[in-house]
Amino acid sequence: MTSHKPLKSVSHNFGHSFISLMNYVKDDYLLGHLLNQARQTNINKLTVDILKNVAEPKELLTNEIKSSIEHWNKWFPTLVETSGSTMDFVNSAKMTIEFDLQKTRPYNNNSDFLESPFICEIVIIDDRGKEYKHKYEGWWFPEQSATKKLWWEFWK
Repeated sequence: MTSHKPLKSVSHNFGHSFISLMNYVKDDYLLGHLLNQARQTNINKLTVDILKNVAEPKELLTNEIKSSIEHWNKWFPTLVETSGSTMDFVNSAKMTIEFDLQKTRPYNNNSDFLESPFICEIVIIDDRGKEYKHKYEGWWFPEQSATKKLWWEFWK
């Protein structure tokens, strides 16, 4: 029997999967691509409407970031159904990822690389108006730039 209760775990699991090491695109993790683009554009916040498959601002949407968002948004209904709920209960599902570009610290394993803090928040609102919210906080650095630098150091 379907229930509203699993929507709480859906918000947790969707966000956790989206920002995890499972979200690798081309040559870096999604958060690495996003942080790199945020630093280049000085735009620190991505907003995703999961149900409408719309993300903004467009300045952050590289091909890698767009394809990742589309992939995970497409998976969302499957996650809802396999969790024991139904999409009929979901009125909205939104996610924001925000970096603090003013704050950096050296990466633990290699102080040549600077990581920035981020917050990822997922909010699902059901057909009764109830919110299911989950928030993740952490630090990230663009692996792509780190990998290139390590490769360059190796060949010098």
